[in-house]
Amino acid sequence: MSEPLEQILSQYQTEKREITNVDEPQCSLVLFKVADKNFAFYGAQIKEILADRPISWVPGCPPSLEGVINHRGRVESVITLNSLIETPAAENIAKRTILMGRGQKMQSGILVDKLVDVLDVAQSQIHPAAEHLSAAMQKVVVGIVPVGKEYFALLDLDLIFERYLETSGYDALA
Repeated sequence: MSEPLEQILSQYQTEKREITNVDEPQCSLVLFKVADKNFAFYGAQIKEILADRPISWVPGCPPSLEGVINHRGRVESVITLNSLIETPAAENIAKRTILMGRGQKMQSGILVDKLVDVLDVAQSQIHPAAEHLSAAMQKVVVGIVPVGKEYFALLDLDLIFERYLETSGYDALA
């Protein structure tokens, strides 16, 4: 080894280095797919994840209302995101998942095609939503989250519920 390199290495080994732990704020996310597109909700907004179960159709309801389920002895609505975010429905989905969400104005199940994961991410990893999103998506997407090689559009459940109330006509009744 050369003499300057040995000096640098010896200084490096004798130098006292401190490791500083930085607690970065984290948030929990529920990752899922609708029509092969990646989405996420804040974990705090999702109260429960339910396996596929029968949904009873209710006549005269808006297209965004899939129906109702019996959950713990209560009748709970189940909405579908497809019409709210203007995404075509996926075909031939064998088993779907219901995310039970609670917002400020309402509580409902949200029907998703596939649950991907529930994980904690650093808040700094949530990037602002892209400007080139469709008008419907701009109303509900609050950020973009990279997870591995994929990106997930972060939806705000309160904005989803507001959009549901607007498009279903229930908001006008209040």
